[in-house]
Amino acid sequence: MKNEIQIGQIVYSTQGRDKGAYYIVLSVESKIVCVVDGEYKKLDAPKKKNIAHIKATPVIITEIAQKLKKQIKINDQMIYHSLFEYKKGLKGVKNGNRGSN
Repeated sequence: MKNEIQIGQIVYSTQGRDKGAYYIVLSVESKIVCVVDGEYKKLDAPKKKNIAHIKATPVIITEIAQKLKKQIKINDQMIYHSLFEYKKGLKGVKNGNRGSN
């Protein structure tokens, strides 16, 4: 249960053509998760991924998770923006941004 994937969680693909791509989880059904990125995989056609082919990050976008659980409408722009901000933060860490200025 420690590695349980949750709705609204940011995950990335470890297998397939989309290896390395980041997504937000829309739904979890035993061994399959439906994921979206707001750009290539949109809410009207989410990607189904085997749970063994993704790796979870510790980040859950609570605003999106709450809206999905309450069945409140969200849009692709919210998904895309959330992933963009997350990846922007990763880029700063990967480049060794130490606050030099």
